Amino acid sequence: MGSVVVLVGVLMALMSSCCAYDFYVGGRRGWVKHPCESYNSWAGRNRFQVHDRLIFKYKRGNDSVLVVTEADYNSCNVADPIRCYTDGNSVFQFNRSGPFYFISGAAGHCAHGQKLIVVVMATRNPIPSPPPAPAEPPYWPPPTPSLSPYPSPASAPSTPGNPPSTPLPPRPSSPASDLAVSKVSLGLIGLIVLGRVLLG
Repeated sequence: MGSVVVLVGVLMALMSSCCAYDFYVGGRRGWVKHPCESYNSWAGRNRFQVHDRLIFKYKRGNDSVLVVTEADYNSCNVADPIRCYTDGNSVFQFNRSGPFYFISGAAGHCAHGQKLIVVVMATRNPIPSPPPAPAEPPYWPPPTPSLSPYPSPASAPSTPGNPPSTPLPPRPSSPASDLAVSKVSLGLIGLIVLGRVLLG
């Protein structure tokens, strides 16, 4: 039971981490007063989504990161930030789509280009799956021939009021049910392999 809980936990962690990215603001140089490339040019080359993270690296005690409004961004106003980070290794995770504004909290740094606008793309709702196929009536196989010495009603001679009976053809399998079985089988095989790797 314990190994199943561990396996489910690992799978959930893999699924949640596969959908978000970490972006290091400023690359190797980090969050600095005179960036080689404007931070907004850097942001324009990237695509940010909800749950992605920005990582700001800077010298603790000499700088900071402020999350501000658009008006405070435009005027480099450090007096009333929405959030303030000062630890030198600050992580900001996007919790919604839309614009986010960042400036340096150090005196004069924002005016020298240490500011950033990130626009997070809107989340897309998953495409709804088609409605399930209407339920088909149950399939009843034709009766098996009996070993009785008496003729069965199916082999009785036909009369004008009693046409000969013919067995129903086998019901074809539906592509949707075959696909569902394939996906379940593939998922189970993946879990077994992952379980053996983790426990092996």
